[in-house]
Amino acid sequence: MSKLTAAAVEHDLNDALFGFKEKATAVKAAHASARKEIQEDTRRTAVAKKEDLDALRQQTKSKLEAIKGEQESYVKDLRDRVEREFRGSQPADAASIVSRRDASARARLIQDKREAMEALQDAIAGNDPDFAHAIGVKARNVAWVDVAEVYQAAHPTTAGSAEALSSIDDLTTGGAFNVSNSITYSAPE
Repeated sequence: MSKLTAAAVEHDLNDALFGFKEKATAVKAAHASARKEIQEDTRRTAVAKKEDLDALRQQTKSKLEAIKGEQESYVKDLRDRVEREFRGSQPADAASIVSRRDASARARLIQDKREAMEALQDAIAGNDPDFAHAIGVKARNVAWVDVAEVYQAAHPTTAGSAEALSSIDDLTTGGAFNVSNSITYSAPE
């Protein structure tokens, strides 16, 4: 399995998000057509129409929620894959696991960017890859860009994965994405 590049992630993710939105649009179009058919049916009573419209609304809502769930699962799986690439292959022996856990705990105690930069430089100079990685991950997660860039410069194989993670974050977070999702997956009346 080859590493994902930021450009490939951005392209694939955009295509997938567009595909999910197209599915939702098709569901809404089918809903509108079925709704019109129910409303124009002269053989149905008003009560029957109301019951059928309520059932249609519920079915459409369920279909839209399922598509939204597919989208969320796709994004989560993609993020997990890129994060695994970012972490790289890690030994699974007990000492390595304890070392990574200790490094993560120490990185969580770092409170500011200056302290993170100093600790990262010490970890790089002292050949402590677990602590350097833990600081690099924290720096990426809390947007200490300078610290993340120093980590990536010291570990160039992670740079592409870090860019890919940033692409995922850019495309799947923020107000525009939330509004778009809200509109796309809102059930029609």
